[in-house]
Amino acid sequence: MSTGSVDEPAEPAATRKPLADRLVHEAVDLVRTGGPGAMSLREVQRRAGVSPAAAYRHFRDRDALLLAVAQECAGMLADHIAAALEDAPPFTGEPGSARARLLAVCAAYLDFATGNPGLYRAIFTSDEQIDELTAPSQRARGSAGDGGYNLLVSTLQDLVNATGGTHLNPWDPLALWATCHGLAMLRLDAALRLLPEEAFTHARDRILATITTAVPLESLTHPAGAVAPASQDRPQNQPQTPRKKEAATPARPQQ
Repeated sequence: MSTGSVDEPAEPAATRKPLADRLVHEAVDLVRTGGPGAMSLREVQRRAGVSPAAAYRHFRDRDALLLAVAQECAGMLADHIAAALEDAPPFTGEPGSARARLLAVCAAYLDFATGNPGLYRAIFTSDEQIDELTAPSQRARGSAGDGGYNLLVSTLQDLVNATGGTHLNPWDPLALWATCHGLAMLRLDAALRLLPEEAFTHARDRILATITTAVPLESLTHPAGAVAPASQDRPQNQPQTPRKKEAATPARPQQ
């Protein structure tokens, strides 16, 4: 017995990836202006000009699309940090150059967070999204091919090496990340939001200068006999969240 529904024609293989790209692009635009809460599958479908059936071929639900958006945003953050490192003085093996580069990473992180609050918030909507920083998928690694957290780890390792250390304590990058994230959220949601820009800039520069210049070497390196982290992709013994299979991994759409 007929139900009155009409089956959609099969989607040509050549159009599948561009359609997924378009869906992610429209979702990112919604998140950019309104944050993760502004993104709905229905609105993304409407903007992309596709039916729900076509969208569900690529993303099983809103959470799957939001994960792709988080990967995209993490990649943008990585690109922003990588660009700051390109503009920073090269690492010469001296502490001064290492501190300057670490300061550039932290400042770029805060600049992205406060300049793109919707995109930044999208990275932190669930444990799975946050995992895209500490164990990034290919999409979340940015065009430079490295995740933002990995760039933080490597520049902090340079500082340890330049100051005579041998091993990076696996929790120090997390401590530095937490400091930057906390400062960013204070600017976006709390007391610092009400202060003028120069007040935030002063607080940012003072905190980052303290971190990169006044931290004793002993707290940056392992105690005697400790073992160095096995990988810079994720600090040793760091709790991991279960990873779900990515719903789609289309290339980043051109802006």
